[in-house]
Amino acid sequence: MATSDVTAEWPGRVAEIHVAVGDSVEAEQEMITLESMKMLTPIVAPSAGTVAEIVVAVDDFVDEGGLLMRLDV
Repeated sequence: MATSDVTAEWPGRVAEIHVAVGDSVEAEQEMITLESMKMLTPIVAPSAGTVAEIVVAVDDFVDEGGLLMRLDV
């Protein structure tokens, strides 16, 4: 099974995590909400898969391109 990294498109604070390790996700399903400059932006699954690892927690700050989670696809 291949692994796909899910990264932040811009810097921000992790406001919410909507999935847990082991959850199945569909393509375009919202997995994390980032807050940047008081705007909430969903981070969605690039494809269907299973959440293999979550490397951030709520209130963590992530840089642009920072790893958020990995999916088994």
